[in-house]
Amino acid sequence: MSYAPVNETRADLFNEETWLQGAILCSVGYGVVLALFAMCFYLLLKQMDGSNYRRSVFFLAYISIEFILASLFQGSIAKFVQLAFIENRNYPGGPAGFEANEFSIPVDRLGNVAFVLTNWFSDALVVWRCMVIYTDCGVPLYIVMAVPCLMFLASMALGILWLIQICTSSPFGIFTALNWTIPYFSLSLALNILVTIAITVRLYMFRRRGAKVFGRNYGSQYTSVAAMLVESAFLYSSFSILFLVPFGMNNPLSQIFLQALSQVQTISTLLIVFRTAQGKVWKNNTQHEVKLQTIQTYSSGNPAPAMSATCARTTNSTLETSRATTSG
Repeated sequence: MSYAPVNETRADLFNEETWLQGAILCSVGYGVVLALFAMCFYLLLKQMDGSNYRRSVFFLAYISIEFILASLFQGSIAKFVQLAFIENRNYPGGPAGFEANEFSIPVDRLGNVAFVLTNWFSDALVVWRCMVIYTDCGVPLYIVMAVPCLMFLASMALGILWLIQICTSSPFGIFTALNWTIPYFSLSLALNILVTIAITVRLYMFRRRGAKVFGRNYGSQYTSVAAMLVESAFLYSSFSILFLVPFGMNNPLSQIFLQALSQVQTISTLLIVFRTAQGKVWKNNTQHEVKLQTIQTYSSGNPAPAMSATCARTTNSTLETSRATTSG
């Protein structure tokens, strides 16, 4: 004997399955967010002193805002699932019908606003990290950062349009005539992919050039594979693709990844902050510091890899300059 829902097609049931699975995956992501938030908060408080007070307070406020937004989003997801599957189980069309028709109720608006704000805060962080990493790269910073900054501003504008479209019935035709979902998510994804590639290329080229002179461990703290993946927010970029591809194909599988997308972006952000608190991220003067530390290590009698005469002269010249600057 079958107890399957009546008046619901197989497509409706599959849509509900993916929606519920996405809510569960979102809860798992929130658990990771909670753990990372606690770790970051403890480490930042532990290391706070007079020399880094302002930076620590900034990051404490930043991760607190991110955690609050992640909590609001998680609560919204949980309540909306409860409304659809429990409190309104006999809604026409089942939970799938409830989802399709009641997407603008207050609890869902709360989740959507939290989602967009999380996206803005996280995108701002990775754009800032890109700017820091490309400082002293030999190319004017405004040239490097022009496209990411413009894309970030455009993403904010599309995010506002998307919120207006899904949260209200606006009388302005521009908000309802177009579906802003794909443009908004596509631009946000493009921004993150661009920044991911830019940061990875910068760190890889720095390590590659240094390894030719000082060996393969040169700057490994900042240029290891793990460092590149965290610094570039690769986790969020790859997860965004998992959502956007099936969404563009109108496949319900996109719901699994969409609901967890905000938590994954928060995880990527908190990983960057955690490495920052540990002192393992690239800073404005990291390139000079790594070179100086490596040169001093080799000059103290430790074996160095084979260098060409030109590289050796450059190394000696850099070391003498550093010593003169220190003594002066």
